[in-house]
Amino acid sequence: MNKIENRTYDETYYEEVLANGLDVVVWHKPDYTTTSCIFAAPYGSLDMDQKDDQGNAYHFPSGIAHFLEHKLFESDHGDVMSDFSRMGANVNAFTSFQETCYYFDTAAGDIREPLNLLLDFVQDLSITDASVEKEKGIINQELAMYLQMPDSRMMFETFRSMYRNHPLKYDIGGCEQTVNSITKPLLEQCYAINYHPANMMCVIVTPADPDEVMAIVRENQAKKTFGSAHKVKRFCEPEPLEVVKEVCEIPMDVSETKACVGIKIPVIAESDEMRVSRDWAAKMTLDSWFSSMNPQYQTWLDRKLITPYFSYEEDFGRDYSLMLFYDEAQDPEAFRQFVIEQLDACLQAEIRTEDLDLMKKRAIGSNLHLFNAPSDISVAFFRNRMNGVSLFENFRIIEDLTPESCAALMRSLDVSRRTLTIIRKG
Repeated sequence: MNKIENRTYDETYYEEVLANGLDVVVWHKPDYTTTSCIFAAPYGSLDMDQKDDQGNAYHFPSGIAHFLEHKLFESDHGDVMSDFSRMGANVNAFTSFQETCYYFDTAAGDIREPLNLLLDFVQDLSITDASVEKEKGIINQELAMYLQMPDSRMMFETFRSMYRNHPLKYDIGGCEQTVNSITKPLLEQCYAINYHPANMMCVIVTPADPDEVMAIVRENQAKKTFGSAHKVKRFCEPEPLEVVKEVCEIPMDVSETKACVGIKIPVIAESDEMRVSRDWAAKMTLDSWFSSMNPQYQTWLDRKLITPYFSYEEDFGRDYSLMLFYDEAQDPEAFRQFVIEQLDACLQAEIRTEDLDLMKKRAIGSNLHLFNAPSDISVAFFRNRMNGVSLFENFRIIEDLTPESCAALMRSLDVSRRTLTIIRKG
């Protein structure tokens, strides 16, 4: 078991890769009373097409990662959630584009029982054809509900308008057609490939003795046998530069018309560190221009070019890059023109040193704040590891940003390919 200390931030964690390949991290918080644990697979809704280290290719229907999350909460031993409640622990799970995480939180002093239960139920897929068919109806009802939510629908339609091949065009839960195509053999194959211990990570943030916690996990895993492990990676069909649809309009029962401008940015092949640097540079550049830090912001509000609901985000993944701008907009075309003009001006400007210093302090402060919440530490550690840059390396990347480096990173972006999604009162 390796001990990793960060004296700058006074944080210590222990890490060990077990014989079966499971990566276990015990983050020691001796002054805390709460334990938070996640058992996570770097397998999300985007991982529909995969290749393993033997050259084998796999294709799964969209929504299967979310479907697996649902099915793992079924157990031959009873109601998993009730079992955790009896132990004084809260359990839940979530599926995102990149990951599926199962987690519990507890203030109980002895974590042996809930920790063993988490490891056991995630590592035991017990399903029948009948239970799979029953689940399809439940998931399809959930998907239908999301399609009636304006903000969710707007995001989904924006991605569909932007991407022709990339799996971002699919909802995390899939659609009725793909959900109905999921079978017991497909779920079992997907599970065997992606839920092998060698492809997963367990992160435990706890006041308990790290040696004792690691011993619990070792003992649990030593009792189980697993097949051969194969490292798997997502692969995507080549994505055209052009967007699929420049304008998409959906009538819905909304009080105000909503609009989203999606910017499809060509992916730049670069190291994980450079990609994360670019993401931070984009975030801070957009914040400097499209927030109240910009003296023009109040003028935009006064002239009704934007409303108080105006927002934006950026995301630079290994196989996709994008920006989104959204707002309530009575005139969506005018909103699109506003975004285009201001984004062009933003990318040609340079952040003022004092503004960048302020944003860097905010970003570092926000990241430091997560050290106060065990559940935040566990999720952030896993996500940063998946992203190829450690939690602490993130701090250095932020600190190293300068107005000049931000400008250089941003000016290399091609933001000329855009979509407009409109949720219209109808």
